Amino acid sequence: MGTPNMQPDDRPLAEDLTLPVRVEPGVDYSTPPDWVWRNTDTSQPNAAVFHISHAEATRVLVDVLRPDDCAPDANFVVSKEIPIIVLDSLDQYWAGESKTHLPLSGVRVPVEGDTVAEAKRALADDLAAQLRLLLLLSSSHKGKIAPALLQNLEYLKTCMEPGPGPSSEKAKRPK
Repeated sequence: MGTPNMQPDDRPLAEDLTLPVRVEPGVDYSTPPDWVWRNTDTSQPNAAVFHISHAEATRVLVDVLRPDDCAPDANFVVSKEIPIIVLDSLDQYWAGESKTHLPLSGVRVPVEGDTVAEAKRALADDLAAQLRLLLLLSSSHKGKIAPALLQNLEYLKTCMEPGPGPSSEKAKRPK
């Protein structure tokens, strides 16, 4: 029975039939003994995963990230071809690197673009930003970073090289 202030459709959390666990007051653990982790996930899926799992058809393209896919003023550019997967979700294109050729550790989320070229540019920018961040982290900790991060740094250094970087208008103007 509900409290007097509740609307007829409201019900306490413990009475909600859509809740996958039984709520017991005073219990101090979060995982029920019969929980099956392969049937659930702890994170909200990103839009690409959501689309794929809710669409009747999704076009998947196998492509390659090349040096010319990088921005002309990028700090780091692709130095060799990297196999990638591009998903067409009908309103966006999502690009992600191939785990077999660039097995980066950690959570990797595909990046989006309105065209395949934009998605590839966004992926190149993402990989460059990751490399820059890992270099900064490694140098500030004198190379003592987590093994998975160190492994990612080594992988990225094998397929990326310093780029021209952003050009400054102030540097071009005479004083």
